[in-house]
Amino acid sequence: MALPKAQPAEVLRAWQKDDFYEKQLAGAIARLMPSHQATKAVPISSLLYKSFTTLKDLQTLGEEYSGIVQVDESYHKLPSFSNRLLSILLSAFGENITRRLLREIEKKIELNSSIKLEAQNIFIIIIKTLGNIVPQLESVHRALSYIYGGPLQIGKLVAGVDYVHVRPAAAAYYAHLRLLGLVTLLHAFISCGKTIYEAKKNMEQLSNFPNEVDSNRTCVACLEEIIQPCVLHCGHVFCLQCCYGALENCPLCRTPFTKNNVVPLMNYYPDSFKNKM
Repeated sequence: MALPKAQPAEVLRAWQKDDFYEKQLAGAIARLMPSHQATKAVPISSLLYKSFTTLKDLQTLGEEYSGIVQVDESYHKLPSFSNRLLSILLSAFGENITRRLLREIEKKIELNSSIKLEAQNIFIIIIKTLGNIVPQLESVHRALSYIYGGPLQIGKLVAGVDYVHVRPAAAAYYAHLRLLGLVTLLHAFISCGKTIYEAKKNMEQLSNFPNEVDSNRTCVACLEEIIQPCVLHCGHVFCLQCCYGALENCPLCRTPFTKNNVVPLMNYYPDSFKNKM
């Protein structure tokens, strides 16, 4: 006879407890690493924590605290080693791998001379939009877990890992979690809609002003508001982080540039330039 499926409140408590211990471990690892590599401490701590618990068929501290156990899709057996390993790797590195894959696709599109410039710009905007939507996908999944139950991590869902509880659960929190799930879902949809709207505006801008100086407050390269504008020698305006970051060619006209040719614009706002024209 299968054990009853773990309720959302139990799964959430276990995740919060494990997240607390992983952050403590990440802080200790970050102090041992060079400052420029401190951001790697978070996925490393997640990998170490789960390797010494989940990968060894043991409960995590959070799962033990909440009285839940990981099972496979049959709810009769513990997950296989390969499924546990897959869930750990996806939970620790899934978002980073997705972002890196999108960046590689973007670079290949930029270097592909057989694609027309207009099509390149559209593809790049789509890829950047997908990169901005990735965190919202996790929020959507978490909201659905609050409402319907199941693991909070997408990695466990992909690997076919779920939870059962081994002691009675308190049902007082379920209505509150459903409400939290609806609010989280609404926020994620609004954020996705805003990102898609910004992408649409940038596509319209590229079609209407392909060779003009950018007159919109949104940077075409990163789809964020231009806080510190800089102009390239081709005349196009982007934000400071993009100009001094990974960009080597102008995203609009593909003109190559070097960092010493980037000109920061002081007391300049795109809208004010537009009003003067």
